[in-house]
Amino acid sequence: MIKCPFCQTTHVANTLFCSECGTYLLEDDRRGTDPLGTGEIGWVGTEEEGSEHLAQHGSGPLGVRLHIGESGRQVEAPLSKAIHLGRLDPASDVFPELDLSEDGGLEKGVSRRHARILKREGTVVVEDLGSINGTFINGKRLAPYLPEALHDGDQLQLGKLLIEVELS
Repeated sequence: MIKCPFCQTTHVANTLFCSECGTYLLEDDRRGTDPLGTGEIGWVGTEEEGSEHLAQHGSGPLGVRLHIGESGRQVEAPLSKAIHLGRLDPASDVFPELDLSEDGGLEKGVSRRHARILKREGTVVVEDLGSINGTFINGKRLAPYLPEALHDGDQLQLGKLLIEVELS
């Protein structure tokens, strides 16, 4: 049996995704597709820009500061573990690290388990957790459960809630 690290639901061995919250259950096995470098894709930036960015940041940022919506609330968090973003719901046993309820999350379409920010191999990524109203980076909608690189100054949008990202 496998226990989901996020919602604690149990599943049969070798289950890929949690049926309750969508978390990838075999993450510790490091299974997955290696991301292409930005120079190989061609539509994100040039190879020179990508290598310059890596040279500046070395092993990557250690933390993230989020400037949340109209309230202007600022939240700082270390990138030593995944940061789940969503709305608190004790009745459903949902306790995200960053609760966006006070920022108008419900009215702006933020799901209880909306997205997560984490660091993978020195790169900060954001992953939509199958939210109804979507997650966007600089206006581009993310495909659910596919991590997308997050950079300093990016505008993250959960539903209609805008969040400015600052990496440190």
